[in-house]
Amino acid sequence: MQVKKDNYKEAIKRNLKGFLVVLSLFVLGNIHQFFLAENVAFFIKNLLWHVLGLSIFFFLLFFTDYKKVSFKTLWYAYWFLNLVLFVMLIFHKRWLNLGFLSLQPSEFVKFILLWLISLYLSREPSEVIPPKKLLKIFGLIALPLILIMPTDLDYAFIMGVMFFSWLLFIGIPKRIFILLLSGVLLFSFLFVPIAWQKLKPHQKGRIYGYLEPEKYAKTWGYQLNQSLIAIGSGGLTGQKFYKGWSTRLGYLPAKHTDLAFAVWAETWGLLGVSVFLVLYGYLIYFGICVSQTTKDWFGKYLSLGVSLIFLWQLFFNLGGCSGLLPMTSIPLPFLSYGGSITVSVYILLYLLFNVAIKKYFFK
Repeated sequence: MQVKKDNYKEAIKRNLKGFLVVLSLFVLGNIHQFFLAENVAFFIKNLLWHVLGLSIFFFLLFFTDYKKVSFKTLWYAYWFLNLVLFVMLIFHKRWLNLGFLSLQPSEFVKFILLWLISLYLSREPSEVIPPKKLLKIFGLIALPLILIMPTDLDYAFIMGVMFFSWLLFIGIPKRIFILLLSGVLLFSFLFVPIAWQKLKPHQKGRIYGYLEPEKYAKTWGYQLNQSLIAIGSGGLTGQKFYKGWSTRLGYLPAKHTDLAFAVWAETWGLLGVSVFLVLYGYLIYFGICVSQTTKDWFGKYLSLGVSLIFLWQLFFNLGGCSGLLPMTSIPLPFLSYGGSITVSVYILLYLLFNVAIKKYFFK
């Protein structure tokens, strides 16, 4: 018992910076939403989601072991989630309305898939994923993404990028990678013109607004232009609370969710953006370090996957806000409002920190 207690103390001590970064981002995100909230109830709702997520994070972290969750449990969870997504597809819904709250099931796909595939691969680890296994994994990833695609095309695409890059780091055979790359290029050449005709007006509009934001400044490019104005007006030290024109006068749409970063930049300027990016960047760095130092393959795959998910979410959200990429509906962890994204973020963090802590019990 004493040995276990000493191991916990050592694990917390060694990972203290990571814990402090998570708590710092928790505080910054809630302060941000406090000054964005249109009323106290809105802020309290956001705070409760974060408190719930953080409570789940600490409870699971110290009372469960990621290794002891059986494949059968994850397998059933995977199919249950697919069933929910299928029902939502039939009714053409992105959100599951339970009356007292709404959930976005697509957010939970990330950690279920990551957990399931990591466990599957860790049974017979190798430097390169065998072709038969790779085919099965592609099938596991494709099914939920196909179900999500009709209602949330950009999010399905981004999740595809997340998991493909993860598998690439784990090890895709060179021959298969070349075949996949050739297939993607051929598909793009033959079917993108057809797919373009099938896109909805708002989906095409995002591309128009990205390519020519000035021409479509009052329509499809409105979000991007207002985002750029907000980011630019922040300057070095920001406009401070309630003083930013874009935020205060309501020019910036989706300020609580997709464009929360633009509001942060307007409020705190370059210095505030630097603080957030340093903290967020350290979290990704921490995950990569955990992946490199943990001794079991299951933990390596999990921690690497969590790091890449956080990296891609930052990349696509900031890319959309700054005009480097087309606008997407992907939120930014900690800054964006939302219950499903918040809970899923803390579960991903649980997986990462559980790997970081448990490695001190198996030296």
